Amino acid sequence: MGALSAPELALGQSLLRLGRINRSQLLYAQHRHEVSGGSFAGQLVRLGLVGDQDMGEVVAQSRALAYQAELPAGQPAPEALALCRRELCQSMNFLPLQLEGGQLTVWLGEANPEKVTEWVRRRLGLRLVLLQGPFSAVILAIEKAYAPQRNNPRDAFDRERRRLEQDTQGSLGTEPMLHAMITLAGRERATDIHIIPDAQSLLLAFRIDGVLSPMAAMPRSLARLVAAIKVAAGMDIADNLRPQDGRFSFEAAGFMLDIRVSTAVTPHGESVVMRLLSKGNFISGLEDLGFYAEHLPMLHHLFTQPYGIALMTGPTGSGKTTTLYAGLKPHGMSGKSILTVEDPVEYDLPSACQTQVNRKAGYTFDSAIRHFLRHDPDIMLIGEIRDSETAEAAMRASETGHLVLSTLHVNNVFSVPARLQSLGVNALSISESLIGIVTQRLIRRVCLHCRTPDDSPPDARPASLRSRLGDLPVYRAVGCPHCRQTGYFGRLPAYEILLVDTAVSQWIAAGAGRHTLKGVLSAENHVGMLDICARRLLEGDTTLEEFHRVFGVFDEMAVR
Repeated sequence: MGALSAPELALGQSLLRLGRINRSQLLYAQHRHEVSGGSFAGQLVRLGLVGDQDMGEVVAQSRALAYQAELPAGQPAPEALALCRRELCQSMNFLPLQLEGGQLTVWLGEANPEKVTEWVRRRLGLRLVLLQGPFSAVILAIEKAYAPQRNNPRDAFDRERRRLEQDTQGSLGTEPMLHAMITLAGRERATDIHIIPDAQSLLLAFRIDGVLSPMAAMPRSLARLVAAIKVAAGMDIADNLRPQDGRFSFEAAGFMLDIRVSTAVTPHGESVVMRLLSKGNFISGLEDLGFYAEHLPMLHHLFTQPYGIALMTGPTGSGKTTTLYAGLKPHGMSGKSILTVEDPVEYDLPSACQTQVNRKAGYTFDSAIRHFLRHDPDIMLIGEIRDSETAEAAMRASETGHLVLSTLHVNNVFSVPARLQSLGVNALSISESLIGIVTQRLIRRVCLHCRTPDDSPPDARPASLRSRLGDLPVYRAVGCPHCRQTGYFGRLPAYEILLVDTAVSQWIAAGAGRHTLKGVLSAENHVGMLDICARRLLEGDTTLEEFHRVFGVFDEMAVR
């Protein structure tokens, strides 16, 4: 704790000069550092003020080091890893990459290069080459490089499962298995854990990259695991006749989670779903989420208006809240008062007043908006518009000089006016207050390690895409160890943007009929979903199979 050192002050000034942060953000980070101490660079990344890649590049420049964004093929070398213990690499935040001719090359994350240099020279007697990397990439690389030396999460889960299966007297506790199950889910990048009972067994499944993947079938005797989850989540274990909701926190090596638990009653027992949310999560900017660069100005436009309402639409789990926070990120500590109400709070936004719905206490989305109006806001983020009271309150707030950001469950941008009208908002208010709409889906990214050209004939492609794809080649998924034989790893946004200019505003006021869109849309106010999907396919980011999975039979009328 205390004042910044000279190198830290220089780093802050470099970030300021490069436009990566503003002066208010720098002062905020300095005050936080005075209280909490630690690495100033790491704190800026954890606060979400500077992106991981940006910080790595700036730190490399300030230290006069070469910057390496990712590991090259064949590294780290086993002989280099053997020189250092995993615990040391994790505590000092570096990864040995290569040993050659008495010289060790190491990859630095949130590390002190002087301390690393001193340790290597004193303990190993080697010359040193330092490369700077992105902080989080180095952390993950250390975890992965030393994974064979640790208990495999899958093996640990299977061991705990067998232990409980053999405990016919029910004398052993279930907490170790619960810990192993959540740890395995975290390692597999799961967003949800499902425990589904049937007449003979319990099915354990993880949702990974948006797809539910079966992980294990467990005997009915392990239904006591459900009771352990309910205890951890603060639920009533004696009540198994009604659905319940709860939550608890979980910490394991490398990650911390806030876990939301929901139970449902079935004829075969209680079904459980656990949503895994990273604790203390921060978000990068819109440019890091996978949107195409030429569309970023349209997105930024929605977050820089002095008043009005902008809406993110799409199904549950399509990244709507993530995009809203990414757009808000540059406005934290920018002289604007930002208030949010969510269910629950999913990301930390520095200096914003973030609140959470509490229905038992009568604190709902619409009551929060009414209260926010007395709290001197510039920007309000409303987690979801789901009823007429919230819709009307959000619209009134946007009409009285506030920028309102929210989400709405509709399938495309052109359905928003009709949906708002069904919630009691008149067409004139919508046309005057709505500034833009983004519809978003998340499509799986085909695994770059095993993808292969799709040799299916062009006439087998969806009719909605044929004119956009022509005879140009696309890829299909295969499957390999890197992607768990699924053929996919990670997700990207497929999106549609509609900015409400004069032509669109008049279209909304006139009834927003699909048949009256001719002459309303242009390249300046609209980006079509099908165009984005076709581009993802042609650039080898995804597959026709994934397009079918996400969109089914695509409604050409929805995207004109």
